[in-house]
Order: sequence, then structure tokens, then C-alpha cells
Amino acid sequence: MDPHLSLTMFLTFTAKVSTSAKMTYVTQLKNSEYSPAKDYYKDLRTHIKNVLKSGQSIDRFADIVETVRTEKKANYSRCIQKFIKFYNSYDSVEYFDTGSANWTIPNTISISSSPEFGLILNGQKYLIKAYYKKPNVNTKVTKRNIDSMLTLMESANYSFSTKDCKIAVLNLQNGNLIPGSPVSENKILQLKIDAQTLANIWNAV
Repeated sequence: MDPHLSLTMFLTFTAKVSTSAKMTYVTQLKNSEYSPAKDYYKDLRTHIKNVLKSGQSIDRFADIVETVRTEKKANYSRCIQKFIKFYNSYDSVEYFDTGSANWTIPNTISISSSPEFGLILNGQKYLIKAYYKKPNVNTKVTKRNIDSMLTLMESANYSFSTKDCKIAVLNLQNGNLIPGSPVSENKILQLKIDAQTLANIWNAV
């Protein structure tokens, strides 16, 4: 069966620093089933989006920490601190609703490409995917490493208008926004190679 993956999964795959790390990660993906109960950052993602959407003070981000299990508190607090750092680096931040998106290589792989949320940062609209996972020696979320994932977001099929929108990944390991760049034939080729590599590993393990 062809893999059907989330944007976070593909982002994590592209951020892996070696072939062996990619193989290990894909094996873990293939041998696990998604469940909301196992989605470590689901409560945090939902809470941050709700605070942004309702226009509440960013101080409310921290409310979620007291409601989760003890083993989650440190990582949730880390993400919130980095999100606030990012938020405060702009003079104006406004939320806007987005929709769904998808990218596929027919009969090979399908990747859900929906942004986490839309934000207008100092007047510029961004479709943002936030990356919550804690730092890992085998995973480096840098623009160079995740460039094909950014290309995927740029070239996905969206269910809504993306006019005047830029795409970006918000790396909550450090609070930095990693913007996309114009799509070229070489970037599309790299994306297809990375996606095909993932599918090949999936089918081999």
C-alpha cells in the first residue's frame, strides 16, 4: 500500500541527517498507527490555534501546561516560550483561517499538506506549519535540510485561495520562522526525489 503521510512526517523525514536515520524513521512510521491518544502535541496544537483564532492574549498559551501529564509539561513549556519569542518579534500578528491541501505522486505517495494556521505578520500573509518536536541529534530542522518540504507546501493543491500568501515553517525548537523560496524545476525535482526515496524505503522495510 502506498504511504499516506502528514506534513509533519515528511518534514521530519527531510530533516533527518543521514540515510540510516531516514530508514529508522520510516520503519517506525510504517509500524505504528496514528491515534489521537498517541499524538503527543495534539493538545498544544489545538490550544495555540484556539488562542490565536479567538484573539486572546498570548499569555493564555501557558494555560495548557497545567492540564497535561507531568511528562509533557517541560516540552509544552519549551514550545510555548519559543512561540512567544516568535510572536513578539513582529509588530503586528493577525490570525486567518486556512483550509486543506494535498500533494501526491500518483500510485506512489500522498502527503497531506495543510498549513497549521494562517498568520498576517507585519502585513504579510503566511501559511505556516509549526514544528513542535524537541531537538534531536539525528534531526536538524534547517532551511537547507527541509527545502523540499517547503517546495511541497509551495506546489501543493490547496482547497482555498493562496493569493498573496507566503509559506513558512515555524521551528519551535528555536522560535525561528523558515520561509519558502520561489519554486524552480530543480526544487521540484529534489522534492520528487525525496518523496520517491521515502516511498522506496517504506516499500523496502
